[in-house]
Amino acid sequence: MTLKTTAFSIAKIIGCFNLASYLTSDNLSIICYHGFSLNDEHLFRPGLFLSAELFEQRMRWLKKNGYQTISLDEAVQRMHNGSLNRKDLVITIDDGFYSTFSIAVPILKSFGFTATIYVTTHYVVNNNPIFNICVDYLFWKTMCKSVELSDLLPGLEGFIDPKGGQARDVALNLIEFGETQLNERERMTFVRELAGRLEVDFDELASARILNLMNEAELTDLVDQGFDIQLHTHRHRLPENDIEINRELSDNRAVLEAITKRPLHHFCYPSGKWSRGHWSALEAEGIKTATLAEPGVNSFRTPPYAMPRFLDFQSTPKIVFEAEVTGFSNLLRQAFRRHSR
Repeated sequence: MTLKTTAFSIAKIIGCFNLASYLTSDNLSIICYHGFSLNDEHLFRPGLFLSAELFEQRMRWLKKNGYQTISLDEAVQRMHNGSLNRKDLVITIDDGFYSTFSIAVPILKSFGFTATIYVTTHYVVNNNPIFNICVDYLFWKTMCKSVELSDLLPGLEGFIDPKGGQARDVALNLIEFGETQLNERERMTFVRELAGRLEVDFDELASARILNLMNEAELTDLVDQGFDIQLHTHRHRLPENDIEINRELSDNRAVLEAITKRPLHHFCYPSGKWSRGHWSALEAEGIKTATLAEPGVNSFRTPPYAMPRFLDFQSTPKIVFEAEVTGFSNLLRQAFRRHSR
């Protein structure tokens, strides 16, 4: 147990978490998730994938402690008209991994919860494993001690150790080459060849869909079940150029609004990268809110294009999760900022 978790545990015992919940009753907490583990993804990237067991534990705690989930759209309306309940919160799920459909949604429904799901759509249309994550996963998964990749990557010479110090740079260079020099069909041929060199079964990986997004039929199913689908760009990137921003959102909308049959106005910055320079373009595109990958709570004073969220990770201690949800952590952050001035 760390000093932080010990301090939080003491604070909870003496009632600080309950007090914080009342003091922040007019604020909105937003919890963020990404993918969920169908196999070993939470071991591969614990900052991106959560095990089904841990997600169920989180949802059980929320239910036991009287929290209720609402869509982001409803939450923003309540926050601004003063009708937000003390234990209203929003669960958001980014990217649209297949595991959202197969793992998260059944667990959410079992507790009577809902979520707002931000979906990036290139890999919805092209139903393949996500290229950059797939390359990283192959290097993580392989048991090979030495591999020849020079014919796949210009400039690379000789054999490398896929678990050695050079491996990360090689993986990044492979990703850059694939994303800048190859089309989608060529990328899948490329990554299949890489899997073969690294002795990882690509067909098994692809059929398990552990690195895939939902397809259009699955997204339609979620809409029919009442889940809120929102915007997250088409290619999981948000340039500074207004024309490129328009392209990303237009392409994203074209896919998702054909599924939702309604206009979409809420947005999540891909990879949490944002700047105030994006705001005028978002406003021009009719975006009402944009959420961050930074902790905090929201009020009617929060800039609509900079709404903070708590990112829950596989490695997040339970007491830290509780401190964020109750608002205790945010009170500490506010006190620290005041003291630092």
